[in-house]
Amino acid sequence: MSEEEVFADFLRRVDLSGAVVAEIGGAFPTELIEQRGVARWYSVDPNREAARSGVREVIAVPAEEMPLPDSSVDAVFSCNAFQFLDVGRTLQQAARVLKPGGLLYSHFGPIWSAVDGHQLEYVSYQGRDLAFWRDTLLPPWAHLAYDRAELRELLRSGMPEDLADLLVWHVHDSTTINRSFFEDYVDAAVRSGLQWCEVSASEHLDYEIDTPALDSALLREVEPNRLAAELTRERGRPTTVGIRDVLMVLRKPAA
Repeated sequence: MSEEEVFADFLRRVDLSGAVVAEIGGAFPTELIEQRGVARWYSVDPNREAARSGVREVIAVPAEEMPLPDSSVDAVFSCNAFQFLDVGRTLQQAARVLKPGGLLYSHFGPIWSAVDGHQLEYVSYQGRDLAFWRDTLLPPWAHLAYDRAELRELLRSGMPEDLADLLVWHVHDSTTINRSFFEDYVDAAVRSGLQWCEVSASEHLDYEIDTPALDSALLREVEPNRLAAELTRERGRPTTVGIRDVLMVLRKPAA
């Protein structure tokens, strides 16, 4: 779903009139949320400057350290942020700050189990920010099917060495993404103590992966079922691949 569709779906589930909302990551336009009669909208995002405008207050701290009082918000909303967070700690904070009966709504992706789960973003090359949907430099499943040395050799066969090394660093060392599989999100939701309203997922890829010309002898034909079996053995637990975007709707028990 687009950001507009995500927000519209959130509005169908939560009455924002007079509500206090904590947004994790991002910052929807103040005008948009004021039109809904929101009493207070906290945008919790360490990548933004602390500020206050109308009903919105930007709190520049990680979601895992949300500095809001216990049982102080009616809803927690998030769009395209959970793939960057420690999900377990974030859900614990959400459970703490939500009022009894309050709703958590989060839509996010691509997650690590996806064909493009590396989510090449928040990294720059030669003064330009890279974006995975525009700069399709990494082949499908690059983050799961190749180790560090294999990926470096493959990428260097079709692009400058410094760019190849930057991409290898992003996949294997960057702390931007949380590298959580779908099952990890499910476990975190179960442990949070919040009640499940809806958890759904999609494998849909809405753009074409068109990589530079790489050495075909180094490219692998990745079979998702076989990859999932290998990851299941490595992780010691059932692991699914292909899931890309996730909708998670949880509620704090009323009692």
